[in-house]
Amino acid sequence: MRSPSRFRRHGLTLIEVMLAITILGLGMTALISSISRCLGVVRQARNFQTARHLLGRVEAEHPLQLEEKIEAGSEQGNFEGGPDNYRWSRDLEVVGLEEDSLYLVRTRVSWTEAGKNAFEEIDTFVYAPEKEEGGSFTRPR
Repeated sequence: MRSPSRFRRHGLTLIEVMLAITILGLGMTALISSISRCLGVVRQARNFQTARHLLGRVEAEHPLQLEEKIEAGSEQGNFEGGPDNYRWSRDLEVVGLEEDSLYLVRTRVSWTEAGKNAFEEIDTFVYAPEKEEGGSFTRPR
């Protein structure tokens, strides 16, 4: 014999509902944390892209004049009309002997975001021999 219809269960039990809510909560937590990480990566990529653009701007606005004598040292500054939290610095150092006229130029763009310092830099070698006179290069004395 069949049981009467008044004893049949319809719907879900409390345990089933709680289990479904737990699974849904775990899924939403994982989704929100992945979205947060993706946004952080996008922000970081944007900062590095801006820094690369600003490195080119430093080279255009503050070129090394090869007509003048290049000397080891450093210089720094901010970007006028550009992002406020970005700054640049350039260090020139002699590679090998000074008579070789080979310099390492390290240009760095740095910024601060959310209390953390970050930077992008590029190293370039510059060969700047003395001007040619009488068929040979003159050496500094």
